[in-house]
Amino acid sequence: MRRWQDLSWSELALDEALVALARKAHLVQNARSAVPRPPRAFAGDRARSSWLDGAAASLGIECEPVECRYDELDGTLRTMAPALLRLPLAVTKDGEATPRWIAVVGATRRALVVLTPSLRRVRVPVADVFAALAHDLEAELAARVERWLEVARVSGRRAKRSRRALLEQFLAERTVNGAWLLRADPGSSFASELRRSGTFGRVGWFVLASVAQVLVTVLGWSIVGRGALEGARSSGWLTTWVLLSLTAIPLALASARLGAHITLDVASLSKRRLLAGALRMPPDAIRGQGSGRLLGTVGESTAIETAGLTGAIGSLLGIVQLASAVIVLGMGAGGALHVASLVVWCIAAAALALRAHRRRALWTSRRLELTGSFVENVVANRTRVAQQKRAEWHHREDDMMSAYAAAADDMDATGALVSVAPGRGWFVLGLVMLVPTLLAENVDPTALAIALGGILQAQAAFTALSTSASSLASAHVAWRSIAPLFDAAAHVPAAGVPAALEHVDRDRRPVLDGTATRDRDVVLDVRSVSFRYGDGEPVLRACDLSVRSGDRVLLEGSSGSGKSTLAAVMVGLRAPQTGHVLLRGLDRATIGDAAWRSRVATAPQFHDNHVLSGSLAFNLLMGRSWPPSADDRREAEAVCRELGLGPLLDRMPSGLDQIVGETGWQLSHGERSRVFLARALLQRSDVVVLDETFGALDPLTLRSCLDVVVKRAPALVVIAHP
Repeated sequence: MRRWQDLSWSELALDEALVALARKAHLVQNARSAVPRPPRAFAGDRARSSWLDGAAASLGIECEPVECRYDELDGTLRTMAPALLRLPLAVTKDGEATPRWIAVVGATRRALVVLTPSLRRVRVPVADVFAALAHDLEAELAARVERWLEVARVSGRRAKRSRRALLEQFLAERTVNGAWLLRADPGSSFASELRRSGTFGRVGWFVLASVAQVLVTVLGWSIVGRGALEGARSSGWLTTWVLLSLTAIPLALASARLGAHITLDVASLSKRRLLAGALRMPPDAIRGQGSGRLLGTVGESTAIETAGLTGAIGSLLGIVQLASAVIVLGMGAGGALHVASLVVWCIAAAALALRAHRRRALWTSRRLELTGSFVENVVANRTRVAQQKRAEWHHREDDMMSAYAAAADDMDATGALVSVAPGRGWFVLGLVMLVPTLLAENVDPTALAIALGGILQAQAAFTALSTSASSLASAHVAWRSIAPLFDAAAHVPAAGVPAALEHVDRDRRPVLDGTATRDRDVVLDVRSVSFRYGDGEPVLRACDLSVRSGDRVLLEGSSGSGKSTLAAVMVGLRAPQTGHVLLRGLDRATIGDAAWRSRVATAPQFHDNHVLSGSLAFNLLMGRSWPPSADDRREAEAVCRELGLGPLLDRMPSGLDQIVGETGWQLSHGERSRVFLARALLQRSDVVVLDETFGALDPLTLRSCLDVVVKRAPALVVIAHP
């Protein structure tokens, strides 16, 4: 590992490597805040990842750990940039073994571009980096492989290939860790993301290729028209037209290929931002839409990616054609009269397109209402069957279907008019505008040919714009539905100060025996917190609460008294409007949203908690770590059995790996409640807040579960009705 000393960074300089790499990769211009120094030694990989995540968040970027199998490492390295790679332990000059880090700023098929501590860029073969990362894994088998080769009497180049084949055979399924991929935050400027991905450059080349294609086409048809009108008998003009037509083919292919790349770039970045927005949208905003409206929003996001991008590419090409038609018509026999007619016709076509857009917006609104009603009726089917008269089941649906059908008829009629009228109407109008010129004496055949070419060019432009107008209208209407998701991605959670986590971790101690000072064992401190919904009366008024290590706090109150609101404020789901909440003396802005929620675990009320469609292990450990270690799985099973879920595990054919949720194993109400409880206990938090978690349990099960919670929770807050 000594050869990496000049190319790699020490772990104590990891903050400098992170900042330098982010700037060289153009992920940041200036840091939002100072990146703290890393500790002298990390307490394991989890602490290292936590520090990197917090340090990257302070720069406004993401640092995502990457794991891959041994047989996938070579291909992964060729596409991994920018990234930080942790090499196995290296011996420094002082004889101390510390990890070394490689800052990868670029990657090609054969080499990685490494940023050195002196900020030089050095190309390092991928094979060398592969050997460094996989050194420890290969060392386990190195001696045996060499003995096998010696026994088989394999040497030279054959030995090298055989050695690699044997290692791949025995290590293929082994995981290689130690890689962190850097990327911009999904909520950062969308224009910056497009520029960073090279989309703007592709748009420029697309416009250039489209303009060249249009010019070649216009020139070719002008030559054909001139030759035909002049009665030329030579084959020269025909040969020229054929050559120009052949030249237009590669230009058209280049435009299509660039358009496909642009569509893929924008679609991928949009999808990533929408996913981030879905995770960052306030829970109240999501709850207010309902499941049906959310399902419709998902469908609208697909329209943005398909119809919107396709329509944008087609519209861009149509605009280029229309602009060239204006120039051609100005040079033709019709002159200014033709140009003025085209401008007037463009205004009329735009008015027609606007009308079609309004009809499509109304149709979309009716469709989303219908989707929302359908999902609501499916979810609430049992309630309707039990409590609503059968004759009234479909009254509302019939009215909504009638409104939807009427809106669809209006949209289809206007859409058909938009698809036909602009192109064909302009062709007739353009020919009519040529009548005065044709009636005049001494008509110039060349000018007449140019005018005809301009008419045909404008007709092709209107046809392209008419085709893309429907797609653009769909995209614009869809945008109004998904804009909240897109904008929510910009609400970046508080990153916090990574160094503050050391203070929190240092003060995390087991339950005290009462001998320590009472001011140091306060875990969660609520001071003068007030909260109100909208303009209503305050739900919380100057609330104070201190939770110490080992405390078991019971909050009782009538419905609507603010118990769940206080719990949401404590766990970080809501921000207090006055006052503040401290975790071991630090507020949420200092610790960071993600770290706060990992240290203050909660099991919300049943209607706000869910079993996701995945394995039982994932549902239990999603707040801890994934993929889980063997110790995590053992603890998860132990907690489940303590909570009385042992018979459930024994019935499941796959145990913890059994798929549960809407499409998998069906859990009873009480079993779901205990899964939620186990999930909160397995989070390794400082405080566990349970909001009416025991309501679905019988008295005996409740008693045993409460004993488990009291034993396992470092500090406990239970919310219940009197």
